[in-house]
Amino acid sequence: MNSRWQHRTLRFRLAVWYALGGTVLLAAFSATIYTFVAQRMASPLNENLRRDLAVIEAHLKVGAGDRIYWNGSEVAPNVIWDSSDPWFELWDEKGQLVARLWPFTENRLNRVPAAPVRGSDTLSVFRITPDIRLRTYATPFRPPGRDRDWMIRVMRIHEPAADALGSLLAIIAFSLPLVVALLVAGGYLITRHWLKPLELMVRQAEGITAENLGSRLPVADAEDELGRLAAAFNRTLARLEDSFRTLDRFVADASHELRTPLTTLRSVGEVGLRRSRTVEEYREIIGSMLEEAQRLHQLVERLLELASAEGGAKVAHRERLRLDDFVAACVAEIGILAESRNQQITIQAARCHVLADPVLLRPALQNLIDNAMKYSPAGTMVRITVEAAGGECRVAVADEGPGIPPEHLAQLAERFYRVEDSRVRGRGGFGLGLAITKAYLRVLGGRLEVAPVQPQGCCFSLILPEAERVGRDRADG
Repeated sequence: MNSRWQHRTLRFRLAVWYALGGTVLLAAFSATIYTFVAQRMASPLNENLRRDLAVIEAHLKVGAGDRIYWNGSEVAPNVIWDSSDPWFELWDEKGQLVARLWPFTENRLNRVPAAPVRGSDTLSVFRITPDIRLRTYATPFRPPGRDRDWMIRVMRIHEPAADALGSLLAIIAFSLPLVVALLVAGGYLITRHWLKPLELMVRQAEGITAENLGSRLPVADAEDELGRLAAAFNRTLARLEDSFRTLDRFVADASHELRTPLTTLRSVGEVGLRRSRTVEEYREIIGSMLEEAQRLHQLVERLLELASAEGGAKVAHRERLRLDDFVAACVAEIGILAESRNQQITIQAARCHVLADPVLLRPALQNLIDNAMKYSPAGTMVRITVEAAGGECRVAVADEGPGIPPEHLAQLAERFYRVEDSRVRGRGGFGLGLAITKAYLRVLGGRLEVAPVQPQGCCFSLILPEAERVGRDRADG
């Protein structure tokens, strides 16, 4: 049973629960209304019967031989009772009728009330003619000098207002099934309307494949639960699309950049096999092939590093860093290369702190310094400035190289992009360093900026949020 219920559609289950809940609430409400109305209608009638009983007990006497006295006068048998006096019956301990005092002639009645249940208080209604009903109250009564209880039953005309209870009960009995049916139909239609965006989402999601990852789920209302679900799914699709795009770019870039060294390796090998050569010539050919193989190895490593950074595989483990000390340590590690090129590196640093991952920040910074040294002539100076302003920390690396034409600045951080007239392949670059740096900074929440330096040169700036601002943002969030 539970398994079959779980295999039902969500629309069906919601409609059933809606109908069941509505049915229970309506039944409880109807029962409450009926009980309340019945009590309010019956209470005055019952109170009148109890007042009549008090009058009867005050004026009624039972004498010897079961003679009945009213107000001290004996009541004759078959007397026509005054309708202004209380109506009542007396039944002895054997259940025999002793007296019935009411203003009716029994030969004109369809039926008379049966004997009451002994020993208990009973409220009931009797129909004595087609148009007359009596409301009665029976209770134990012990006449003076008797050792066992009799029963006395007080009677009054059942007022027409009380008949409304039957009509009310009939209305409830008729209308409740109808209302339940409307609840079922309404619940089904309402849930169908509410869940229509979910059906559209399912239909759209079923059509999304690797070929159309740019498709998104429809968001009818961004504020409700289904809208937030669609938005979250769309964000997941966007990340998946970025991952596929990164993979496609990696494959395309790798095939593009690997073609040249592989062709070179094959050409050198083919040339070496065309004729017999001396040992020294073979050594030279093998050396050329090893150099190209080393270049190929470096290129593959850089491509893998870029794919890892752009694909989000590296998770940033942030810690509080004193940026000026961190930059000085990176310069000390790479400074020996500047000495070998007869270059100098100067640092002008202000004290500032950032929350960053040193494992990701170090290669990003060293890429900028290495580029500055690579494209600057011998005997020049690389200037590094560390400063804090506006809630951000900036590390600027300026060189004295040939500079970059303004039309190339926007494409510098693109993979494999090189300014052919100044940053040529012969200097050992693949056009990946700035792309890797930009990817690392995106993971760290920073950015990369570039600007020309007068009279010549270029300045690359690595910008990260200051640690204090990050703490404030997290506290405000």
